Amino acid sequence: MYKKIKSAVAGSINADMILSMKRVPEVGENLTGTSYGYANGGKGANQATALSRLGAQTRMIGKVADDENGHRLIENLKNNGVDVSGVSTEGTQTGLAVIILDGEGRNRIVVYEGANAEINSTEAAENISDELDLLLVQFETNENAVVECVNTAVKKNIVTVIDCGPTKDFSLEKMQGAAIITPNESETKALTGIFPESETEILDASKILLERSKAKYAVIKLGERGCSVWDGETLRMMPAYKSKVVDTTAAGDCFTAAMALEFVRSGDIYAACEMGNRAGSIAVSRMGADASMPTADEIKNIV
Repeated sequence: MYKKIKSAVAGSINADMILSMKRVPEVGENLTGTSYGYANGGKGANQATALSRLGAQTRMIGKVADDENGHRLIENLKNNGVDVSGVSTEGTQTGLAVIILDGEGRNRIVVYEGANAEINSTEAAENISDELDLLLVQFETNENAVVECVNTAVKKNIVTVIDCGPTKDFSLEKMQGAAIITPNESETKALTGIFPESETEILDASKILLERSKAKYAVIKLGERGCSVWDGETLRMMPAYKSKVVDTTAAGDCFTAAMALEFVRSGDIYAACEMGNRAGSIAVSRMGADASMPTADEIKNIV
């Protein structure tokens, strides 16, 4: 379905440490966990894996260190069919994310950016070639690199999608004219000062997002409520698909990748968000980050 689409992701590549427990400990409390493990992650790498598994030709643009984690993460991207020619191995330390999961599958994440913060903006932008159909970026790398990549892609008329994770008060005014800007609830609060609870708050926040970014669409990810779409004239709520929640880690990355590909293919923002909701419902039902990313055939079977 998406095999002809040439995509790139400029973003983070992290080693993930996943800690599971029935509940999150209080300050000063010593709590026994239920399990722990390691996985491949980083919002950028997650999205690159998702794009590739959905069938798109995908290039990763990022940075790791010449260490054990860096080697493993690059090998994992290769195994998932991702072109890693845009990944530098000259970082001081590969990025790390510590993910705490409670008994209901809700996560809390602490990120150590490491090499992700050291990405050279000029070198990253040089990997954005004219032949690309799609560029995805996130905020888990240094701001200059994100801004340079977005502006380069927009100038080349490449469909550009800005995923606003993790939560930061980012300078949206420095990068104008992306196709889609898509924060989750907490990211929306950081960027607009409004937590998108009611439809009125969602609309007010969406207006600010478009005003700041001059994007064509504002798509707010609302967790179990699905997502909202604002095109500058009409706000539309799109409910999520029901799913047993095991681990919400990377569900937003999965949503963004599927939404972006369908938007490139069809040009229909509502069909794109429908596809994103389908993909997200699969991702939350599986443990891990990149391991939870579905294929196009799996998404088609969602009812």
